[in-house]
Amino acid sequence: MAQQAGLKGHVPGDSRDEAASGGAAAGAGGANGRGAMVGAGGGAAAGDASERGPMVVASGGGESQAAVVAGAGGDRAWMTRPERGTVLGIRATLLFCRVFGRRGAGALLAVITFYYALFAGAARRASQDYLRRIGQPHGFWASWRHIYTFARCALDRVFLVRGETSRFRVTHTGIEHLRALQQQGKGALLLGAHLGSFEAMRASSVDKRLPIHILAYWQNAKMINDFLRTVGADFDVRVIPIDPRDTSYILAAKEAIERGELVAVLGDRVGVNDKTCTADFLGAPARFPTGPYTLAALLKCPIYLTFGLYHGPDRYDLYCEPFAEQLELPRGRREAATAAHVQRYAERLEHYCRLAPLNWFNFYEFWRAE
Repeated sequence: MAQQAGLKGHVPGDSRDEAASGGAAAGAGGANGRGAMVGAGGGAAAGDASERGPMVVASGGGESQAAVVAGAGGDRAWMTRPERGTVLGIRATLLFCRVFGRRGAGALLAVITFYYALFAGAARRASQDYLRRIGQPHGFWASWRHIYTFARCALDRVFLVRGETSRFRVTHTGIEHLRALQQQGKGALLLGAHLGSFEAMRASSVDKRLPIHILAYWQNAKMINDFLRTVGADFDVRVIPIDPRDTSYILAAKEAIERGELVAVLGDRVGVNDKTCTADFLGAPARFPTGPYTLAALLKCPIYLTFGLYHGPDRYDLYCEPFAEQLELPRGRREAATAAHVQRYAERLEHYCRLAPLNWFNFYEFWRAE
């Protein structure tokens, strides 16, 4: 039974990058426990494989987000780890990919991720814990394959942002739901997770002329997102940045949905000041943000689950399924209703994790004691 834990907070609940569920860019080298690998085979990335989690999407620049969440641990740990690697390293990896092909770059990533799996103990242990819970082999090599899968999706994200979708084989299950919305001129909220690649879903939506905007928290991955702006002409157009101190992004999301467009948010990581709810996930309690459900109730719009699962070497299976036509949180039963929605989300997330076990990209202590 899901149980709600109240924490003061802003509405969306998922103030994370990547939306994309799958990482920020391809690089080689270091990473931290959030959603994207950025490093490269040189500089800080290659030389600093500490126990900070795998890949990169981390806290960093500006008035340090680490200060905002000082002392935060457990399910907020992903926000406090600094971005590592360099844009030069990312570009070097892409150059390698152009010279030797995407498959050739896979060999480079294999070496880099081996080094990372060997020395990044916290990330490796988080991977092994997840693999054990889902009933998969969970030794060192299984963890390495898990991290390597993440790195491949992270590399692919750059090509997807550039619009190079012809590199990939993409299947669609449930796209008729989005087509029906388009024909009716209705917008919707898309709820995903750091499972596979949400960027594959977004890039495919461009080909299918289904505009998707991503609610994203950029402060923990400024370097990689600045880089993605240089390779994707419409990168900023597709992003609604979240600022916990300014709720204007809610209005921006509302306006997009009223135009009949889609707004995506990831529902598996707890952000700054998020209210949370505990739900059973892979046989144990885990905390999830409640913000996406509050936002959907405020916007009075349909909500759909969306996932983009990676199957090597170049296939992405995209899924979309209805979650609620209009999500309601009745006064007096708000907490119980929210808890029921969170538990249902956790159950569907588990279902998709079992379809592609190595696509789970939360390399930090996800199940932690209350």
